[in-house]
Amino acid sequence: MKKLFTLSLLSVSSIYGASISASEITNMITQIKKERVGIALTQLNSTKDPFLVNKVEEKVEEVKKKVVKAKKAVVVAKVYKLDAILNHAAFINKKWYKKGDKLDEYIVQSLSKSSVVLKSKSGVKKTLSMKKKKNIIQSN
Repeated sequence: MKKLFTLSLLSVSSIYGASISASEITNMITQIKKERVGIALTQLNSTKDPFLVNKVEEKVEEVKKKVVKAKKAVVVAKVYKLDAILNHAAFINKKWYKKGDKLDEYIVQSLSKSSVVLKSKSGVKKTLSMKKKKNIIQSN
């Protein structure tokens, strides 16, 4: 198969190769060797960069994409941790609070043996409870 392909290739090249004379080959070589005249450097510097427009358009598209995207507001409720109740005071988030003290937007409304009730100005109530009864300390 390889021999057949090689023979057919040689026969085709000999048929077409025979039609070109040595003077035509020499003429082709001299045309290739001629020095080509290019654009002048001053003219080249004054031409506009063809890629500059594409870069600006890409930046405009990026800005549009950023404007279209909307950020969702995530509201995280503050966590209050009741660690201890001692002598009518509650230890919440590593600070001591008594009845009537302000804790962020809440006011300490009441204290019991195992829980604390917080109330906001808008009337929202939160009840904090003790998880372990070991932390409840009562004194007379």
